[in-house]
Amino acid sequence: TLRIVWNFAADRTTLPSNPVLRLRRQWYAEPRRTRMVQTEELPAFYSAVTALPNPTARDYVLLMLFTGMRRGEAAALRWAHIDLTQKIIRVPAELTKAKRKLEIPMSDFVHDLLVKRRALGSVSDFLFPGPGATKHITSADNALAMVAEATGIQVSAHDLRRTYASVAESADLSWLVMKTLLNHATRNDVTAGYVQISIDRLREPVQRVCDKLTASCGITPAAARDVTKLRRKNSA
Repeated sequence: TLRIVWNFAADRTTLPSNPVLRLRRQWYAEPRRTRMVQTEELPAFYSAVTALPNPTARDYVLLMLFTGMRRGEAAALRWAHIDLTQKIIRVPAELTKAKRKLEIPMSDFVHDLLVKRRALGSVSDFLFPGPGATKHITSADNALAMVAEATGIQVSAHDLRRTYASVAESADLSWLVMKTLLNHATRNDVTAGYVQISIDRLREPVQRVCDKLTASCGITPAAARDVTKLRRKNSA
């Protein structure tokens, strides 16, 4: 932090040589985190999430699991960002970590999830309203703590993102498609800079990941049909 602030000030005034410059490559390297919901844990994890007493927290966790979205991006989603007709989630740049807009197609599971939330008739502009100053949910910590107590599976919201990415890789998604869905930078990849991936191009990979996740979670076709029937009834 001192190095960054010093360099910032040095660009605007005269300062001696940065006293901590030599530490740039000598800090302790923090091991990359690898925690995620393992494949064999997904049925118990999903069952515990669906049993959460707070439906807002439940749907928030499920959306992160089935999209790989960052917790802040998912928490601050407004209904204005959701196109249920075109089945697209449009996250504006100001909500993303990288300050790049994120547009991803909805899988069947995510579409049904959001249709059910919309049918609740909430007056809030947010998908996941909350009582605090932000007016939306800000954390999944309590929900995930309850899941951990019920199952012994301890994960964070970011671990759900890692879970999604791992399932996506096992579904044979291309590296560029995965980076696009996770909104990771491709600026250092010359070839990627020439490729523009459309929403329609992403639909099949997104559904493929969803199908693999639903199968791993033990979600039966009968349950999926029940959700579809509920959606049609609400639409009518």
